[in-house]
Amino acid sequence: MNFALAEMQKIHSGEIIFVAQDGYLMQVEINSRRRISDWEEKFSAWSQDLISSVEKQIRLEFSKLLYGRLVIKLQKCRVTQIERTVQQRFTGLDGEGI
Repeated sequence: MNFALAEMQKIHSGEIIFVAQDGYLMQVEINSRRRISDWEEKFSAWSQDLISSVEKQIRLEFSKLLYGRLVIKLQKCRVTQIERTVQQRFTGLDGEGI
């Protein structure tokens, strides 16, 4: 989690995606974008309270995933949205699932 939070603080605009499988974190994807007009804009440091708040929310949302993705979207160095996509796995129906 510390790695993801540190990387999140380096993103001006973009997203960080946590992928869950069997309730475990299997993959982290980091996508960063910068508009040319924002290139000179400085990164502002995150306060410890903000880091704790974001971490708590990420842990809460990720704990609800067995299979799926948690996407944290950032704009201008701030978390603007959290999306949770839940996937359902069906097995035992004629062998390997649907």
